[in-house]
Amino acid sequence: MGGSASVGALIVGTVLLSIFANAMVITLENRQRFEEIDNNDSKDVEVRIVNATLTSTTLFVNITNDGSEPVLLSEVWIILDGGDPQPFTDYFSSFDYLFPGEIIMGSDTVTGTPNRAFISSYDHGSGATIA
Repeated sequence: MGGSASVGALIVGTVLLSIFANAMVITLENRQRFEEIDNNDSKDVEVRIVNATLTSTTLFVNITNDGSEPVLLSEVWIILDGGDPQPFTDYFSSFDYLFPGEIIMGSDTVTGTPNRAFISSYDHGSGATIA
């Protein structure tokens, strides 16, 4: 009977060692993924507002990309008078990318009369007075 207890302890020990080894492998893989994310070079995206105009309750915003790489419009954010950021896709949804040198006009219905518009994407931002 003493031998069966030793075999049982050996089996339990082997299972626990296997679980620990799998946990270590997953931890190392996650660490490698986080390091790859941290090492990504930032994109050369310089989205800026060309102009912004309020007509009645519709805000028209022209933006351009002065950088050298295209940017997804879902990664461009607009803020009015320091309020909550909204995705620019609320203003423009005809296509997905803003290419370098391209100017697009977006529009959306707004409440009130905002005075300033600010646009941001990656590490670059631009503001303008709304005419």
